[in-house]
Amino acid sequence: MPGEPITRRGRASRERIVERAAELFAERGIAATSVDEVIAAAGAGKGQFYHYFRSRDELAAAAVGYRCAQVVAALTQSLGGVSSLAGLEQALEGFIAGFEQAGLPGCPIGTLATEVAGRNEDARLQAAAGFDAWEQLLASALERMCQRGELRADASPAVLATGLLASIEGGMVLSQARKDMASLRVAVEAGLARVRACLS
Repeated sequence: MPGEPITRRGRASRERIVERAAELFAERGIAATSVDEVIAAAGAGKGQFYHYFRSRDELAAAAVGYRCAQVVAALTQSLGGVSSLAGLEQALEGFIAGFEQAGLPGCPIGTLATEVAGRNEDARLQAAAGFDAWEQLLASALERMCQRGELRADASPAVLATGLLASIEGGMVLSQARKDMASLRVAVEAGLARVRACLS
């Protein structure tokens, strides 16, 4: 139908704006990135921007959601099939290696969450949903360990997952500030120690 190509182009234009915004926000921060810079990077016009977004805050929420979805997709690949302590250790070691190779950039979800908390409720909710999904991936892996009998029956996958995620987050913040991977490695090991304490 004649209208279909226009619809596809329109949808692509919105996606392109969100993608470029997510990239710029990750590089510079949300506060330091203007709408004009996003529009220029996306090759869009102001009319297009305001057709899709009522405000800068609405764009920020969409970009945070997009970035969180990217992160969760990558985490799902590494954690989605984990069902043993060895698998969990391997997945977390891969995460640490990737963080180091990227130059200790800070947590892609946590950095955005810190910036939008208290300023943009919709964006905060997107970041919180990203953390929820990450935590659930960890909890599901720990639940599979319980089902296999590797963890004690009285172990709480949800509680262990929260502790492990908090360890990872805190470790990334310290390593970013100190420009030293040791903090993240110590923090992840501390989170894993709680898991090991619940082994059968």
